[in-house]
Amino acid sequence: MANRPIIFLRAIVLRCPYCGSGGTFRHWFGMKARCPSCGLSLATGNRVGANLLNLVAAEVLLMAAIVTVVVRRWPNPPWDTLQIAAPLLMVVTPLVLYPFSKMLFVAIDLAMHPEAAPDANVHGVGS
Repeated sequence: MANRPIIFLRAIVLRCPYCGSGGTFRHWFGMKARCPSCGLSLATGNRVGANLLNLVAAEVLLMAAIVTVVVRRWPNPPWDTLQIAAPLLMVVTPLVLYPFSKMLFVAIDLAMHPEAAPDANVHGVGS
C-alpha cells in the first residue's frame, strides 16, 4: 500500500486512493460501489463523514472569501454584493466539492484502516 500523502493526492485528483486508477465515478454525483481495478469499497459507511467534510470545507471557503473581500475593500466593503454572493456560494460550493469530499473521505478511511484494503489476488488483479 502507498504512503498516506500518495493516498490523499490520488483522492484529490479523483482516483482510487489505493491503486490510483480512474473510473471511480459514474458521473459527478455518482460514485461506483467499488474501484473497477482493485475492488476497494468506495461506498461503505462514508456518507455522513463525506457530507460533513463537504459542508465544513464549503463553510471554511465561504468564510475565507468573505473575510478576504471585507479586509481588502475596507472601509467600504460591498455588503450588497456579499448578501447575494454568499448564499449563492453556499449552494454552489458543496455541489462543486461533492466528488472530492467523497473520495477524500475514502482516503481518510483507508489511511486510518489499512487492513480494510483489498487483497489484489481476491479480485483477480495481478493474476
